[in-house]
Amino acid sequence: MRNTFATAAVTAIVLMVTAGGPALGAQASIKTASEFYMSFRAAFEKAKAVEEILPYMSKAVRSKIEATPAAERAKMFEFQQEMSKMSGVKVLKETKTDDGATLTVEGIADKEKMTGQIQIVKEDGEWKIGKESWSNKS
Repeated sequence: MRNTFATAAVTAIVLMVTAGGPALGAQASIKTASEFYMSFRAAFEKAKAVEEILPYMSKAVRSKIEATPAAERAKMFEFQQEMSKMSGVKVLKETKTDDGATLTVEGIADKEKMTGQIQIVKEDGEWKIGKESWSNKS
């Protein structure tokens, strides 16, 4: 039950946090969707506010986040970070799609192996997070 809730919560939060791209010039050296995603994970772990990771989000995700009242955004981001604490995140597979790539990833949360499907899209020539979902089922 906890894992189902955690997965739903993480998915909801990721949807709220998914809408832009790294800071100016940061993507110049990023070649693959996998490299981009790992740079997003590092930024996400360090971020103190959702606005810090907006540059990584697709336009669709970003607009959802920006439509949320600022006070709610802060609470949701805090909740998302708590629910998304994960160690040993690594990309297992990168599959090209028409608009970018789908990553199959894994990590450890609460001593439990989690797997994820991450949609990475190309917008204006830069990688962006589209959708992220995690599960404790392999």
